[in-house]
Amino acid sequence: MNPPKINLDQLITFYFVAREKSFAVASDKLCISQPAVTMQIAALQKHFGVKLINVKKKKVYLTKTGEDLFWQAEEVCLRAMKAESLLEGYRNNNLRIGISGALTLYLIQVVDYFKELHPSIKVTLKEGRSLQLIEELIDFQHDLCIVGTFENINSQVRALHILETEKMVLVTAPNDPVSEKQGVMWKDLDKYPLILHCEGSMSRMLILEEFRKRNMKPSISAEIDSIEGMKQLIEKGKGVGLMFPPNVKDEVALGKMKIVPICDGDLKAGIDLVVLKDTDPSPPAKAFLGLIEEKFSCDTGLLRG
Repeated sequence: MNPPKINLDQLITFYFVAREKSFAVASDKLCISQPAVTMQIAALQKHFGVKLINVKKKKVYLTKTGEDLFWQAEEVCLRAMKAESLLEGYRNNNLRIGISGALTLYLIQVVDYFKELHPSIKVTLKEGRSLQLIEELIDFQHDLCIVGTFENINSQVRALHILETEKMVLVTAPNDPVSEKQGVMWKDLDKYPLILHCEGSMSRMLILEEFRKRNMKPSISAEIDSIEGMKQLIEKGKGVGLMFPPNVKDEVALGKMKIVPICDGDLKAGIDLVVLKDTDPSPPAKAFLGLIEEKFSCDTGLLRG
């Protein structure tokens, strides 16, 4: 096989310009000047004698040749990013975990135990919304993610169920009218002020689906990014929320919140471990997968490659 004659820096520059439809944004992404981006594109076009991009009123438009090249360039970039991620994992002995904020307290003991077993591995834990974390995984910002179960997960990743059913509970402020009840029905929550996570959260989608199945539309009083922000609003009586018990254990014990049983159907969530498809996990990631297999009695073999 003869080595390629195409300049890979030029090809990657073309990919970012084509993806972002902007020389300025591509310049920011690539951390090079805008004139350098322009020169890279011009050199690539001149070398092969083809027109790839047209610019009209500062807007980027791909030619037919540019559109055809874009998909090839995307594959090259993805493979280069996979290689870079793999080498970084080997070189720095790092493990980057993305975890849904609602699930952190469920898994933090496993993460801490992993750190004790492997003190030489630097573990970085980032909380976020499930859909956002999966997008970041695809962009090689994480080695693996722990998120809520999705029915239609992205085709670029592989998922393994590690916990099938974790129940969410209804929590209120102690002086909220709902807190006086021994239990509530789902219909009691129809049009009642509800505090939810923002778009992209697994728990949000799960809760809204439960309302939809019952032909109910909740009255959303607030949409909050963080667990702490949700709890603060609930404590102030701004609405009720559905949360995982470990996230409110301390507040309930201190009397700042109250759990009210839902009598006509529990709300349960699965928990998935997610990795990139067609990518061999780094040694630290494989070690963590092995610990997950031991702790949750599941088979992580397919994820380990």
